[in-house]
Amino acid sequence: MDNVVLVAPPNDQIVLRDMYSSTISKGHYNWPNIDMLAASGVLRDYFDVTIIDAMTSRMSTEETIDKIAACDPIGVLCAVGVSVRDEDYAFIRAIKQRLPNTRIVGSGGILFHNPVEEMKRLPELDACLLNFVTDDLRRYLLGDLEDVANIVYRRNGEIISRPKRYPSHGYTYGVPFHEQLPLPRYQLSHGYATPMASVLTSYGCPATCTFCVSGSINYRYRDPANVVEELKHLDALSVRQVLFRDNVFLATKNKGRELLELMVEQKFSFRWLAEMRADAIDEDTIPLMKATGCYAVHMGVESASQEMLDRYEKRIQLAQYRKATRLCRENGIKTIGYFIIGLPGETREDVIRTVDWALELDVDFASFNNPLPIFGTKLREEALEKGWIDKNADSYDGSKSTLFSTTGLSPKEVDELRNYAYRKFYFRPKFIFRNLMNLRTPFQARMLLTEGLSMFGRV
Repeated sequence: MDNVVLVAPPNDQIVLRDMYSSTISKGHYNWPNIDMLAASGVLRDYFDVTIIDAMTSRMSTEETIDKIAACDPIGVLCAVGVSVRDEDYAFIRAIKQRLPNTRIVGSGGILFHNPVEEMKRLPELDACLLNFVTDDLRRYLLGDLEDVANIVYRRNGEIISRPKRYPSHGYTYGVPFHEQLPLPRYQLSHGYATPMASVLTSYGCPATCTFCVSGSINYRYRDPANVVEELKHLDALSVRQVLFRDNVFLATKNKGRELLELMVEQKFSFRWLAEMRADAIDEDTIPLMKATGCYAVHMGVESASQEMLDRYEKRIQLAQYRKATRLCRENGIKTIGYFIIGLPGETREDVIRTVDWALELDVDFASFNNPLPIFGTKLREEALEKGWIDKNADSYDGSKSTLFSTTGLSPKEVDELRNYAYRKFYFRPKFIFRNLMNLRTPFQARMLLTEGLSMFGRV
Protein backbone atom coordinates (compact mmCIF):
# COMPACT_ATOMS: atom_id res chain seq x y z
CA MET A 1 0.00 0.00 0.00
CA ASP A 2 1.05 3.60 -0.53
CA ASN A 3 2.24 5.60 2.47
CA VAL A 4 0.48 8.59 4.01
CA VAL A 5 1.90 10.72 6.83
CA LEU A 6 -0.20 12.68 9.33
CA VAL A 7 1.79 15.34 11.16
CA ALA A 8 1.46 17.89 13.94
CA PRO A 9 4.20 20.38 12.97
CA PRO A 10 7.22 21.15 15.14
CA ASN A 11 7.17 24.20 17.39
CA ASP A 12 9.16 25.41 20.40
CA GLN A 13 5.87 26.12 22.20
CA ILE A 14 3.06 23.74 23.08
CA VAL A 15 0.49 24.43 20.36
CA LEU A 16 -2.91 22.73 20.42
CA ARG A 17 -4.27 22.53 16.87
CA ASP A 18 -7.33 20.30 16.60
CA MET A 19 -11.13 20.46 16.50
CA TYR A 20 -10.87 23.62 14.33
CA SER A 21 -9.36 25.65 17.15
CA SER A 22 -5.81 26.71 17.89
CA THR A 23 -4.16 27.95 21.03
CA ILE A 24 -0.77 28.08 22.67
CA SER A 25 -0.76 26.27 26.01
CA LYS A 26 -0.74 28.74 28.90
CA GLY A 27 0.89 26.13 31.09
CA HIS A 28 2.28 22.66 30.43
CA TYR A 29 -0.86 20.87 29.27
CA ASN A 30 -0.89 19.03 25.96
CA TRP A 31 -3.05 16.36 24.37
CA PRO A 32 -2.89 14.18 21.23
CA ASN A 33 -4.21 15.82 18.06
CA ILE A 34 -7.65 14.29 17.53
CA ASP A 35 -7.87 15.36 13.85
CA MET A 36 -4.81 13.28 13.00
CA LEU A 37 -6.00 10.33 15.09
CA ALA A 38 -9.46 10.23 13.52
CA ALA A 39 -7.94 10.55 10.04
CA SER A 40 -5.62 7.61 10.80
CA GLY A 41 -8.68 5.49 11.59
CA VAL A 42 -10.34 6.54 8.33
CA LEU A 43 -7.22 5.75 6.25
CA ARG A 44 -5.79 2.68 7.97
CA ASP A 45 -7.34 0.01 5.70
CA TYR A 46 -6.20 1.73 2.51
CA PHE A 47 -2.70 3.09 3.23
CA ASP A 48 0.33 2.53 5.40
CA VAL A 49 -0.24 5.36 7.86
CA THR A 50 2.38 7.11 9.98
CA ILE A 51 1.47 9.74 12.60
CA ILE A 52 4.17 12.17 13.70
CA ASP A 53 3.65 14.57 16.60
CA ALA A 54 6.80 16.56 15.97
CA MET A 55 5.93 19.23 18.52
CA THR A 56 5.45 16.88 21.46
CA SER A 57 8.47 14.80 20.45
CA ARG A 58 10.54 18.02 20.34
CA MET A 59 11.69 17.33 16.80
CA SER A 60 13.24 20.03 14.65
CA THR A 61 11.88 20.93 11.23
CA GLU A 62 14.79 19.11 9.59
CA GLU A 63 14.31 15.97 11.69
CA THR A 64 10.58 15.95 10.96
CA ILE A 65 10.98 16.35 7.22
CA ASP A 66 13.66 13.64 7.20
CA LYS A 67 11.21 11.29 8.91
CA ILE A 68 8.43 12.20 6.48
CA ALA A 69 10.72 11.75 3.48
CA ALA A 70 11.81 8.32 4.73
CA CYS A 71 8.19 7.18 4.38
CA ASP A 72 8.11 8.27 0.71
CA PRO A 73 4.43 9.26 1.11
CA ILE A 74 1.96 10.05 -1.65
CA GLY A 75 0.27 12.46 0.75
CA VAL A 76 0.86 14.40 3.95
CA LEU A 77 -1.96 15.68 6.19
CA CYS A 78 -0.68 18.60 8.24
CA ALA A 79 -2.37 20.26 11.22
CA VAL A 80 -2.49 24.06 10.91
CA GLY A 81 -3.17 26.53 13.73
CA VAL A 82 -4.02 30.18 13.23
CA SER A 83 -2.08 31.06 16.39
CA VAL A 84 1.13 29.81 14.70
CA ARG A 85 0.10 30.09 11.07
CA ASP A 86 3.36 31.61 9.84
CA GLU A 87 5.41 28.79 11.39
CA ASP A 88 3.05 26.09 10.10
CA TYR A 89 3.06 27.54 6.58
CA ALA A 90 6.85 27.73 6.59
CA PHE A 91 6.88 24.03 7.56
CA ILE A 92 4.57 23.15 4.68
CA ARG A 93 6.81 25.07 2.26
CA ALA A 94 9.79 23.11 3.53
CA ILE A 95 7.98 19.79 2.97
CA LYS A 96 7.02 20.76 -0.56
CA GLN A 97 10.56 21.84 -1.34
CA ARG A 98 11.86 18.44 -0.19
CA LEU A 99 8.98 16.39 -1.64
CA PRO A 100 7.60 18.32 -4.64
CA ASN A 101 5.47 15.42 -5.90
CA THR A 102 3.81 14.67 -2.55
CA ARG A 103 0.32 16.09 -2.09
CA ILE A 104 0.11 18.21 1.04
CA VAL A 105 -3.30 18.58 2.69
CA GLY A 106 -4.02 20.97 5.55
CA SER A 107 -6.54 20.66 8.39
CA GLY A 108 -7.49 23.41 10.82
CA GLY A 109 -9.98 26.15 11.65
CA ILE A 110 -8.52 28.83 9.38
CA LEU A 111 -8.57 26.38 6.46
CA PHE A 112 -12.08 25.20 7.28
CA HIS A 113 -13.53 28.69 6.99
CA ASN A 114 -11.24 30.29 4.39
CA PRO A 115 -9.80 27.47 2.28
CA VAL A 116 -9.59 29.27 -1.07
CA GLU A 117 -8.01 32.42 0.37
CA GLU A 118 -5.47 30.42 2.38
CA MET A 119 -4.54 28.27 -0.61
CA LYS A 120 -3.90 31.44 -2.59
CA ARG A 121 -1.70 32.62 0.27
CA LEU A 122 0.15 29.29 0.35
CA PRO A 123 0.71 27.87 -3.16
CA GLU A 124 2.51 24.85 -1.69
CA LEU A 125 -0.75 23.63 -0.13
CA ASP A 126 -2.43 21.17 -2.48
CA ALA A 127 -5.71 20.75 -0.62
CA CYS A 128 -7.71 21.64 2.49
CA LEU A 129 -9.61 18.96 4.40
CA LEU A 130 -12.98 20.18 5.67
CA ASN A 131 -14.01 17.07 7.61
CA PHE A 132 -11.59 14.61 9.21
CA VAL A 133 -14.10 11.85 10.11
CA THR A 134 -15.42 11.17 6.57
CA ASP A 135 -13.72 9.13 3.83
CA ASP A 136 -13.19 12.14 1.53
CA LEU A 137 -9.47 12.38 2.32
CA ARG A 138 -9.09 8.72 1.33
CA ARG A 139 -10.93 9.33 -1.93
CA TYR A 140 -8.87 12.41 -2.74
CA LEU A 141 -5.57 10.60 -2.15
CA LEU A 142 -6.73 7.70 -4.33
CA GLY A 143 -7.78 10.09 -7.10
CA ASP A 144 -11.48 9.24 -6.76
CA LEU A 145 -12.85 12.76 -7.20
CA GLU A 146 -16.31 11.95 -8.53
CA ASP A 147 -18.85 13.44 -6.14
CA VAL A 148 -16.12 13.92 -3.50
CA ALA A 149 -16.95 16.39 -0.73
CA ASN A 150 -15.15 18.14 2.15
CA ILE A 151 -12.06 18.87 0.05
CA VAL A 152 -10.82 22.05 -1.62
CA TYR A 153 -8.00 21.10 -3.98
CA ARG A 154 -5.84 22.28 -6.87
CA ARG A 155 -6.25 20.87 -10.35
CA ASN A 156 -4.21 22.19 -13.28
CA GLY A 157 -3.57 25.44 -11.44
CA GLU A 158 -7.23 25.96 -10.56
CA ILE A 159 -8.65 25.78 -7.01
CA ILE A 160 -11.66 23.45 -6.95
CA SER A 161 -14.14 23.83 -4.09
CA ARG A 162 -16.26 20.85 -3.10
CA PRO A 163 -19.24 21.14 -0.76
CA LYS A 164 -19.15 20.36 2.93
CA ARG A 165 -21.02 17.16 3.68
CA TYR A 166 -21.56 15.72 7.12
CA PRO A 167 -21.58 12.02 7.94
CA SER A 168 -24.75 10.36 9.12
CA HIS A 169 -25.42 9.83 12.81
CA GLY A 170 -23.73 6.66 13.98
CA TYR A 171 -20.67 7.15 11.76
CA THR A 172 -17.68 4.84 12.25
CA TYR A 173 -13.99 4.58 11.44
CA GLY A 174 -11.16 2.15 12.15
CA VAL A 175 -9.20 2.11 15.40
CA PRO A 176 -6.72 5.03 15.25
CA PHE A 177 -2.97 4.43 15.59
CA HIS A 178 -2.61 5.74 19.16
CA GLU A 179 0.46 3.55 19.68
CA GLN A 180 2.44 5.66 17.20
CA LEU A 181 2.17 8.73 19.44
CA PRO A 182 4.32 9.57 22.50
CA LEU A 183 1.43 8.88 24.92
CA PRO A 184 3.51 9.25 28.14
CA ARG A 185 4.36 12.85 27.15
CA TYR A 186 0.77 14.12 27.10
CA GLN A 187 -0.56 15.68 30.26
CA LEU A 188 -3.22 17.96 31.73
CA SER A 189 -2.78 20.50 34.50
CA HIS A 190 -5.54 18.79 36.47
CA GLY A 191 -4.77 15.36 35.06
CA TYR A 192 -4.81 12.01 36.82
CA ALA A 193 -1.91 10.10 35.27
CA THR A 194 -0.07 9.20 32.10
CA PRO A 195 -0.04 7.68 29.50
CA MET A 196 -2.92 9.77 28.16
CA ALA A 197 -4.94 9.43 24.95
CA SER A 198 -7.60 11.45 23.12
CA VAL A 199 -10.84 9.90 21.80
CA LEU A 200 -13.69 11.40 19.79
CA THR A 201 -17.28 10.17 20.25
CA SER A 202 -18.99 12.89 18.20
CA TYR A 203 -18.26 15.51 15.57
CA GLY A 204 -19.39 19.13 15.69
CA CYS A 205 -21.61 20.67 18.34
CA PRO A 206 -25.36 20.92 18.98
CA ALA A 207 -24.96 24.27 20.75
CA THR A 208 -25.10 27.68 19.06
CA CYS A 209 -22.81 29.86 21.19
CA THR A 210 -21.93 32.82 18.98
CA PHE A 211 -18.38 33.19 20.36
CA CYS A 212 -17.43 29.59 19.49
CA VAL A 213 -16.60 28.05 16.13
CA SER A 214 -18.07 24.65 17.05
CA GLY A 215 -21.66 25.87 16.80
CA SER A 216 -21.21 26.36 13.05
CA ILE A 217 -20.33 22.67 12.57
CA ASN A 218 -23.32 20.34 12.50
CA TYR A 219 -23.39 17.75 15.25
CA ARG A 220 -23.11 14.02 14.51
CA TYR A 221 -22.61 11.21 17.05
CA ARG A 222 -20.31 8.25 16.48
CA ASP A 223 -21.57 4.70 16.88
CA PRO A 224 -21.03 3.78 20.58
CA ALA A 225 -19.86 0.24 19.75
CA ASN A 226 -17.26 1.71 17.39
CA VAL A 227 -16.01 3.97 20.19
CA VAL A 228 -15.73 1.01 22.57
CA GLU A 229 -13.51 -0.88 20.10
CA GLU A 230 -11.10 2.04 20.26
CA LEU A 231 -11.30 2.13 24.07
CA LYS A 232 -10.48 -1.59 24.20
CA HIS A 233 -7.34 -0.87 22.19
CA LEU A 234 -6.32 1.90 24.60
CA ASP A 235 -6.92 -0.32 27.61
CA ALA A 236 -4.66 -2.94 26.02
CA LEU A 237 -2.00 -0.23 25.61
CA SER A 238 -2.22 0.42 29.38
CA VAL A 239 -3.43 3.99 28.88
CA ARG A 240 -4.33 5.40 32.30
CA GLN A 241 -6.25 8.52 31.27
CA VAL A 242 -8.60 9.24 28.35
CA LEU A 243 -9.60 12.72 27.28
CA PHE A 244 -12.85 12.67 25.31
CA ARG A 245 -12.27 15.55 22.87
CA ASP A 246 -15.91 16.07 21.91
CA ASN A 247 -17.13 19.64 21.90
CA VAL A 248 -19.98 18.32 24.06
CA PHE A 249 -19.64 14.82 25.46
CA LEU A 250 -22.90 12.86 25.91
CA ALA A 251 -24.84 15.51 23.97
CA THR A 252 -27.31 12.85 22.74
CA LYS A 253 -28.67 11.41 25.95
CA ASN A 254 -29.76 7.96 24.74
CA LYS A 255 -26.56 7.33 22.79
CA GLY A 256 -24.49 8.71 25.64
CA ARG A 257 -26.16 6.31 28.04
CA GLU A 258 -25.58 3.45 25.60
CA LEU A 259 -21.87 4.28 25.47
CA LEU A 260 -21.56 4.47 29.24
CA GLU A 261 -23.40 1.18 29.72
CA LEU A 262 -21.05 -0.52 27.25
CA MET A 263 -18.11 0.94 29.17
CA VAL A 264 -19.51 -0.47 32.42
CA GLU A 265 -19.61 -3.92 30.84
CA GLN A 266 -15.97 -3.67 29.75
CA LYS A 267 -14.65 -2.63 33.18
CA PHE A 268 -11.91 -0.45 31.69
CA SER A 269 -8.99 0.37 33.97
CA PHE A 270 -8.40 3.95 32.79
CA ARG A 271 -9.93 7.14 34.21
CA TRP A 272 -11.52 9.75 31.94
CA LEU A 273 -12.63 13.34 31.62
CA ALA A 274 -14.59 15.33 29.03
CA GLU A 275 -16.11 18.65 28.04
CA MET A 276 -19.81 18.66 28.99
CA ARG A 277 -22.69 21.08 29.15
CA ALA A 278 -24.18 21.54 32.59
CA ASP A 279 -27.62 20.48 31.34
CA ALA A 280 -26.20 17.06 30.33
CA ILE A 281 -25.19 16.28 33.91
CA ASP A 282 -28.17 14.91 35.84
CA GLU A 283 -29.14 12.34 38.47
CA ASP A 284 -29.55 9.60 35.85
CA THR A 285 -26.22 10.14 34.10
CA ILE A 286 -23.78 10.86 36.89
CA PRO A 287 -23.83 7.37 38.50
CA LEU A 288 -22.82 5.89 35.13
CA MET A 289 -20.13 8.53 34.70
CA LYS A 290 -18.69 7.65 38.09
CA ALA A 291 -18.97 3.89 37.49
CA THR A 292 -16.99 4.15 34.24
CA GLY A 293 -14.09 6.08 35.78
CA CYS A 294 -14.98 9.73 35.21
CA TYR A 295 -12.80 11.85 37.49
CA ALA A 296 -13.31 15.34 36.03
CA VAL A 297 -15.62 17.40 33.81
CA HIS A 298 -14.89 20.57 31.83
CA MET A 299 -17.77 23.06 31.64
CA GLY A 300 -18.01 26.28 29.67
CA VAL A 301 -19.56 28.54 32.31
CA GLU A 302 -18.48 31.77 30.55
CA SER A 303 -20.22 34.47 32.64
CA ALA A 304 -22.17 35.16 35.84
CA SER A 305 -24.63 37.27 33.84
CA GLN A 306 -27.71 35.51 32.50
CA GLU A 307 -28.09 38.47 30.16
CA MET A 308 -24.65 37.81 28.66
CA LEU A 309 -25.34 34.08 28.34
CA ASP A 310 -28.56 34.84 26.49
CA ARG A 311 -26.94 37.48 24.29
CA TYR A 312 -24.30 35.02 23.11
CA GLU A 313 -26.88 32.21 22.69
CA LYS A 314 -25.52 29.88 25.36
CA ARG A 315 -29.01 28.44 25.90
CA ILE A 316 -28.41 27.54 29.52
CA GLN A 317 -29.49 28.86 32.91
CA LEU A 318 -27.23 29.81 35.81
CA ALA A 319 -29.15 27.44 38.10
CA GLN A 320 -28.10 24.52 35.89
CA TYR A 321 -24.45 25.23 36.67
CA ARG A 322 -25.20 25.14 40.39
CA LYS A 323 -26.90 21.77 40.01
CA ALA A 324 -24.17 20.28 37.81
CA THR A 325 -21.28 21.34 40.05
CA ARG A 326 -23.16 20.09 43.13
CA LEU A 327 -23.80 16.68 41.56
CA CYS A 328 -20.17 16.36 40.52
CA ARG A 329 -18.91 17.36 43.96
CA GLU A 330 -21.24 14.90 45.71
CA ASN A 331 -19.95 12.10 43.46
CA GLY A 332 -16.25 12.87 43.75
CA ILE A 333 -15.91 14.26 40.21
CA LYS A 334 -13.79 17.38 39.79
CA THR A 335 -15.11 20.36 37.86
CA ILE A 336 -13.06 22.64 35.64
CA GLY A 337 -14.91 25.84 34.77
CA TYR A 338 -14.10 27.92 31.70
CA PHE A 339 -14.88 31.64 31.94
CA ILE A 340 -14.58 34.46 29.41
CA ILE A 341 -13.18 37.74 30.67
CA GLY A 342 -14.21 40.86 28.72
CA LEU A 343 -16.93 39.81 26.32
CA PRO A 344 -18.15 42.84 24.35
CA GLY A 345 -20.86 44.46 26.42
CA GLU A 346 -19.32 43.56 29.78
CA THR A 347 -18.26 46.10 32.38
CA ARG A 348 -15.61 45.81 35.06
CA GLU A 349 -18.36 45.01 37.56
CA ASP A 350 -19.64 42.20 35.32
CA VAL A 351 -16.19 40.60 35.22
CA ILE A 352 -15.77 40.82 38.99
CA ARG A 353 -19.17 39.12 39.41
CA THR A 354 -18.00 36.35 37.09
CA VAL A 355 -14.90 35.81 39.23
CA ASP A 356 -17.08 35.70 42.34
CA TRP A 357 -19.36 33.24 40.50
CA ALA A 358 -16.42 30.89 39.99
CA LEU A 359 -15.81 30.98 43.73
CA GLU A 360 -19.50 30.47 44.53
CA LEU A 361 -19.75 27.46 42.22
CA ASP A 362 -16.66 26.13 43.98
CA VAL A 363 -15.23 24.60 40.81
CA ASP A 364 -11.98 22.75 41.43
CA PHE A 365 -10.10 24.59 38.68
CA ALA A 366 -10.91 27.66 36.63
CA SER A 367 -9.65 28.92 33.28
CA PHE A 368 -10.15 32.62 32.56
CA ASN A 369 -9.85 33.39 28.86
CA ASN A 370 -9.99 36.36 26.53
CA PRO A 371 -12.74 36.47 23.89
CA LEU A 372 -11.35 35.68 20.44
CA PRO A 373 -12.47 36.83 16.96
CA ILE A 374 -12.51 33.25 15.70
CA PHE A 375 -13.12 32.70 12.01
CA GLY A 376 -16.61 31.36 11.38
CA THR A 377 -18.22 32.85 14.51
CA LYS A 378 -21.01 35.41 14.75
CA LEU A 379 -18.89 37.23 17.31
CA ARG A 380 -16.22 37.87 14.70
CA GLU A 381 -18.78 39.13 12.20
CA GLU A 382 -20.25 41.49 14.81
CA ALA A 383 -16.78 42.66 15.87
CA LEU A 384 -15.83 43.52 12.30
CA GLU A 385 -19.15 45.28 11.67
CA LYS A 386 -18.86 47.41 14.81
CA GLY A 387 -15.13 48.06 14.56
CA TRP A 388 -14.17 46.21 17.75
CA ILE A 389 -11.24 44.56 15.98
CA ASP A 390 -8.96 45.45 13.10
CA LYS A 391 -10.26 43.96 9.83
CA ASN A 392 -6.79 42.52 9.30
CA ALA A 393 -6.79 40.71 12.66
CA ASP A 394 -6.46 37.23 11.16
CA SER A 395 -4.00 35.81 13.69
CA TYR A 396 -4.92 35.39 17.33
CA ASP A 397 -4.36 33.26 20.39
CA GLY A 398 -6.21 32.94 23.68
CA SER A 399 -3.01 32.91 25.71
CA LYS A 400 -2.14 36.46 24.62
CA SER A 401 -3.74 39.86 25.10
CA THR A 402 -7.28 40.47 23.91
CA LEU A 403 -7.81 41.95 20.45
CA PHE A 404 -11.18 43.49 21.26
CA SER A 405 -11.46 47.19 21.90
CA THR A 406 -15.00 48.15 22.96
CA THR A 407 -16.60 50.99 24.85
CA GLY A 408 -16.94 48.75 27.90
CA LEU A 409 -13.36 47.66 28.56
CA SER A 410 -10.02 48.40 26.94
CA PRO A 411 -7.63 45.54 26.09
CA LYS A 412 -5.37 46.65 28.94
CA GLU A 413 -8.24 46.53 31.41
CA VAL A 414 -9.26 43.05 30.22
CA ASP A 415 -5.69 41.77 30.73
CA GLU A 416 -5.56 43.28 34.21
CA LEU A 417 -8.91 41.73 35.12
CA ARG A 418 -7.83 38.32 33.89
CA ASN A 419 -4.73 38.48 36.11
CA TYR A 420 -6.97 39.58 38.98
CA ALA A 421 -9.22 36.56 38.34
CA TYR A 422 -6.33 34.10 38.43
CA ARG A 423 -4.89 35.61 41.60
CA LYS A 424 -8.20 35.65 43.43
CA PHE A 425 -9.09 32.08 42.46
CA TYR A 426 -5.75 30.27 42.75
CA PHE A 427 -4.02 32.05 45.59
CA ARG A 428 -6.72 31.14 48.12
CA PRO A 429 -5.69 28.95 51.08
CA LYS A 430 -8.84 26.86 50.48
CA PHE A 431 -7.79 26.04 46.92
CA ILE A 432 -4.23 25.14 47.91
CA PHE A 433 -5.26 23.03 50.92
CA ARG A 434 -7.99 21.12 49.05
CA ASN A 435 -5.70 20.21 46.19
CA LEU A 436 -2.94 19.07 48.52
CA MET A 437 -5.41 16.85 50.38
CA ASN A 438 -6.82 15.40 47.13
CA LEU A 439 -3.51 14.27 45.63
CA ARG A 440 -3.79 10.62 44.59
CA THR A 441 -0.85 10.03 42.24
CA PRO A 442 2.76 11.26 41.96
CA PHE A 443 1.77 12.72 38.58
CA GLN A 444 -0.85 14.94 40.24
CA ALA A 445 1.70 16.20 42.74
CA ARG A 446 4.19 17.03 40.00
CA MET A 447 1.60 18.87 37.89
CA LEU A 448 0.28 20.82 40.87
CA LEU A 449 3.79 22.08 41.62
CA THR A 450 4.70 22.73 37.97
CA GLU A 451 1.53 24.58 37.06
CA GLY A 452 1.52 26.45 40.37
CA LEU A 453 4.97 27.86 39.71
CA SER A 454 3.97 28.69 36.14
CA MET A 455 0.83 30.47 37.32
CA PHE A 456 2.77 32.49 39.88
CA GLY A 457 5.18 33.61 37.17
CA ARG A 458 2.38 34.72 34.83
CA VAL A 459 0.24 36.74 37.21
